[in-house]
Amino acid sequence: MEQALLLLTLIIYLAAFVSLITRVRDRICHGLIWLAILSHLSALAFRSIVAGHPPFTNLYETILLLSFLLALRLVLWRRQIERRYSWIILLTIMGLIGAALGMPSSYKTIRPLMPALNSIWMYLHVPAYFFGYMALVLAFIYALIFLLRGKNESSSETLNLIRRLDNEVRIAFLFLNIGLVTGAIWAYHSWGNYWAWDVKEVWALINILTLALYFHLLKPKGIKKVFIVILTFLTVVFTYLGVSFLLRGIHSYL
Repeated sequence: MEQALLLLTLIIYLAAFVSLITRVRDRICHGLIWLAILSHLSALAFRSIVAGHPPFTNLYETILLLSFLLALRLVLWRRQIERRYSWIILLTIMGLIGAALGMPSSYKTIRPLMPALNSIWMYLHVPAYFFGYMALVLAFIYALIFLLRGKNESSSETLNLIRRLDNEVRIAFLFLNIGLVTGAIWAYHSWGNYWAWDVKEVWALINILTLALYFHLLKPKGIKKVFIVILTFLTVVFTYLGVSFLLRGIHSYL
């Protein structure tokens, strides 16, 4: 049932993508995205009911959560995202769902929660990080668009792009910090200390320190901002995937 719902979700997102790039009326595209979101939410709810826990405890579930948050951001705050950039976000959402569907069955298997994960702090810590990741994905998209357009920072379009980049970075920085703080409190309740120098904790701190450079530029030009966003995105990808696969620690929940 879950896989069927996800496949249906992917098909509806694809229909929305086609309607967007073929410049069909906004209402049709907007309606299709909402329909896809409802199907997406149904898949997450079904997973949660069957598993008996929220759908963000492993790699497969968090990829579905991230794509869902991106879709919500696309429709609930659509004034902040211009139509000409929406197709890239839809493509990203479809790519994430496709990646989740293509995962080996071992990654999708529902397993009992580890004792450390049975905590109210999970409901704060994990969503906070993925709200931050959602904003960082959007910032990364804007950064790539900036690079593709060239370095002319005086045009109104480029200045508008940089403003959007600033907005996403602020959101990402806020939620990454909330995630780190709630994680420290959760660690204290689970293991008796706030910080254990686990490899994922260290890399989560590196993410924040790297992004913090964004707010300390002496001459905050667009190209410098873009470089920091791309660098932060790469550190986050390594934290999210590389640490789990290459540097196993107490936070490795695949």
